[in-house]
Amino acid sequence: MRQLKNILKIFSILVLSTVLASAYPNKPIEKTITFKAGGAADLAGRLSAKAAEKVLKQPISVVNRLGAGGSVGFDFVGKQKNNGYNIGWLSASILTTTILGKLPYDYTHWDFVCGVTVDATTIAVRSDSPYKTLPELIAASKKNPGKIKIGHAGVGSFTYTTGAVLMKQQGAKVVFVPVGKRRTPALLAGEVDAISVHPPELMANVRAGKIRMLAVSTPVKMAAYPKVPTFKSLGMDLGFYQFRGVFVPKGTPKSVIKKLSNAYKAAAKDKALADAALKKGFGINFIPHNKFPKYVAKQDALLRKAMASIK
Repeated sequence: MRQLKNILKIFSILVLSTVLASAYPNKPIEKTITFKAGGAADLAGRLSAKAAEKVLKQPISVVNRLGAGGSVGFDFVGKQKNNGYNIGWLSASILTTTILGKLPYDYTHWDFVCGVTVDATTIAVRSDSPYKTLPELIAASKKNPGKIKIGHAGVGSFTYTTGAVLMKQQGAKVVFVPVGKRRTPALLAGEVDAISVHPPELMANVRAGKIRMLAVSTPVKMAAYPKVPTFKSLGMDLGFYQFRGVFVPKGTPKSVIKKLSNAYKAAAKDKALADAALKKGFGINFIPHNKFPKYVAKQDALLRKAMASIK
C-alpha cells in the first residue's frame, strides 16, 4: 500500500509539472542582467527581452544585479525557483567567475537556455599608431621586448584573458597594464600603446577616427565593422568567445526551456536588436536550447585551459 501511495504521489507530481509547463508562462517573468544599465550588454538583454515578450505573451521585467564580475547576479538566479519565472542574461563571465573560484561551484549549477548575441574582443590602437595590423604589433614586440604596453580591465576579465592568451600563443613580448575602466582614456592619453577590449566601448572613437581596431576575436566578421579582420583569418583563432544568452535555475522543466528558447529565437531576428547590434558593435549569434548546453561546456573547457596557460 505504501509503495502504491508513493507511485501515485510521483505520478501526480509529474502530471502537475506537465500541466504547469504547458500553461507557461501565465504570469510576468523577471530577468536578471549582470551588467550595468546603459551598456551594450545591458541593451541587448533588454531589447531581446522586449522582443521575447511578444512570443510569450507575458511581460519580462529587467533587474540589474551587479557585483563581483557578475557573480552576484549569477548566484541570485541559481537560488530562485526553477519554474521559468526567474531567468538571467549571461555572458562567458559565468564561466570565468567560476573558474576563478568567485563562486563555490561550476557552470553545471545552472541550466542554459540559448545563446543570443556575441561580443568580440579587439586589440585596438590609436589612429596615429605605427602598428597598422595585428601581425605588425606582434612582430614589433618581438624586436623590442617589453616596450609595447597593452591596457586591460584586470586579470581575470574576459578581455584580459583573450588578449593575454593571444599574445602568449603568438610569442609576443608585450607588457599588460591593468587600467580598469579607463581603457579608452588610457589609450587616447598615450599611457598604453594598445588595449584589449570589447568593441562597443570604442565605437564612438572608432567612427570619429581616433582609434583603429587591428583585429577581432569572433569566428566571422562583424556587420558593424566588416573591414576589421578576425583572429581566425590571421591564423590566430583561440576558439573561445564572449557569448551572451539566457540561463535559468537548475532543474527548470525542459518544456519551459524550449519555450524560452523559441521566444528568444524570434527575438534574435528582431529589427530593434539588429539595429542596436549594428550601432553598438556586437553581433547576433543564436544558439538553440538543444545545442547551447554543449556549447557552454566546450567553452568552459577551452577557457579553463586558456586561463591556466597564463597564470
